[in-house]
Amino acid sequence: MSLKLAPNQEPVIAPIPARPRSWSLAARLTMWYACSAFALILVASVFLYQTLRKNLAHEEEIFLADRIQDVRDLLGRQPDNTVMLEQEVDEGSRYIQVYLRILDEQGRVVAETPGMSHVLAPRVFPQPVSADAEPGTWIDLVSPQGQAFRGSAAQALTGSPGHAMRVIQAALSQTKKQGLLAKYRRHLWRVLGIALCICALASYQIARRGIHPIQEISQAAQRVRSTTLHQRIPTTGLPAELLTLATIFNEMLTHLEESFSRLSQFSANIAHELRTPVNNLRGVAEVALHSTRSPDEYRDTLGSCLEECLRLSRLIDSLLFLARAEQSQMAIHREPLHIAHELIVVREFYEAAATEAGIPLTVHAPPYLMADLDRTLFQRAVGNLVTNALAYTPRGGTIAFTAAKEQDGIRIEISDTGCGIAAEQLPYVFDRFYRAHPAGAATEPKGMGLGLAIVKSIVTLHGGSITIASELGRGTRVAMTFPALPRQHSALS
Repeated sequence: MSLKLAPNQEPVIAPIPARPRSWSLAARLTMWYACSAFALILVASVFLYQTLRKNLAHEEEIFLADRIQDVRDLLGRQPDNTVMLEQEVDEGSRYIQVYLRILDEQGRVVAETPGMSHVLAPRVFPQPVSADAEPGTWIDLVSPQGQAFRGSAAQALTGSPGHAMRVIQAALSQTKKQGLLAKYRRHLWRVLGIALCICALASYQIARRGIHPIQEISQAAQRVRSTTLHQRIPTTGLPAELLTLATIFNEMLTHLEESFSRLSQFSANIAHELRTPVNNLRGVAEVALHSTRSPDEYRDTLGSCLEECLRLSRLIDSLLFLARAEQSQMAIHREPLHIAHELIVVREFYEAAATEAGIPLTVHAPPYLMADLDRTLFQRAVGNLVTNALAYTPRGGTIAFTAAKEQDGIRIEISDTGCGIAAEQLPYVFDRFYRAHPAGAATEPKGMGLGLAIVKSIVTLHGGSITIASELGRGTRVAMTFPALPRQHSALS
């Protein structure tokens, strides 16, 4: 479907609805704490109110039952004493209004509380319980004037000959109780209102105190800069739930500090390594351009420039390799390799250089050892170790290739009888651009300091491990451990 617009009409873009602002953690905790506390208070208040109402009703029923029993007793002793009956039904209560009525078998009024006929007619009462039963059928009654009563009816036997039957009707006014409950409800609403305010204020204070450690962590995180990576979040007094978070955050800062330090050192090392060949290129070019040279001199100048360019190319290739290896972006082509055969291939490649240096190369590896490795990378790792060994082993020394099966894989060791490395330098030999100073050497270390870093990256790519051991004046041993192929795979190969 296409949208057609008038010549001068611009398309109307519907505004994007704004996202609702989310509540803060303090506000949410305050709401939940306040609602929970107020809900408990409300439930307790409703329970107490219902208990009070039921207790009042129970007290009223007991009071009416006692009055009905008093009239029964009087009818049993003096059924014909009209004066006593009228006094009994006319006796009220100081606190509540009570109505009593006595009916004969024909339903005629024998005695009643004055004014009861205008308030409650005999027909509004329930069926009376038998004379030998306790009063128990209680109902709510309403007078024509709208006044509420609680009433019941019971039969009674007279003590006259023939034991004539009488009906006693009793009613209790609810006005006093309703007023009391209404007053209680008014006070209850006031208490609930005050409780709600107190719950909200107390919940806010609890929430603020509860999230105070989170605020400290947030403030510490805001202070983190490239120059403040040494700062840490204080963990003293933190709750258990936040202690783990703070510990992980501190560990992250430690890793960042170490990475940033390595990056800074790495940048400085790159600048240092690049400065020498660039200055050499610049110097050679300036000398060549300073005056007219012969073709042979220009050829020598170009040869010198080419050497520096090759050095830069090797440096860049090594750095790119390390970068891809660290970011797991390098795909390796694994294949089953005979370790002994590969070590012999590397030895033959370096045989000429070793012979010229007067250093014999030996291989000690059983023929059945196999590993799933990238051939090119494996040869490069072993070659870098051999290059280092040749550089720091004097004439007459030896370099040995050793391979053996171990419980955790295949161990390949390159050892030499060179000058060795000092113990304090061993932890850093796998760092980029780190070049160990040979024992007793007055010259600068050889190479660019990337060989062992590349070897470690290759071993790590294959899921292996690398260790180094060295003694001054006795030589160095570098051991690489690679995962071995399953036994059945090795046998088939």
